[in-house]
Amino acid sequence: MIEEIKEAFNKYSFLTIKDLLVLASISKLKIVKKGEHLISEGDLNYNVILVIKGLLRHYIIDKSGEEKTLLFVPEKHSTGSSNTIANNKPAIENIIALEPSILIITDYRVTEKVSSDNPRLLKLQIQNFKLLLSEAVEHIKYFTILSPEERYLSFCNTYPKLEQRVKQKYLASYLGVTPSSLSRLRARLANQ
Repeated sequence: MIEEIKEAFNKYSFLTIKDLLVLASISKLKIVKKGEHLISEGDLNYNVILVIKGLLRHYIIDKSGEEKTLLFVPEKHSTGSSNTIANNKPAIENIIALEPSILIITDYRVTEKVSSDNPRLLKLQIQNFKLLLSEAVEHIKYFTILSPEERYLSFCNTYPKLEQRVKQKYLASYLGVTPSSLSRLRARLANQ
């Protein structure tokens, strides 16, 4: 477990080996199967999930019963129920494994306790919140300003090769277009 923790947090040079041992002591390594739900709408789930290998998808089910993809979570990215972690309320989305995945799972409440006495772990927590906030702002901009073609190109640029790992209907839903519109968009771009 310590090797996975070291690899996952190697970009945070301010963390000491003791900090990494603390993180390892409060984390679990979990292997999930393709199609396994990690969080379902209505769950009160405080887990912070770091993807070591695999791919997760956040989605909601709209009033007409259609699944709408909110987010893809590939390797070296983390996720969880923001509504539970930030507001102590049930999850408003579902998180499912799109591929067999290896995850590091930590209960946010435990992380918060150990961070209160450790300025480096508190700094890690703050940096992760800044990253989540920045990603949320980008996501808002993504749908407010960009055309479907620009959203598609941005997705391909931000997540190289991820397009081949997700079903077209999930990608189309994420981009806010129909699968047939996505096919036409891809064909148009291929011809340019």
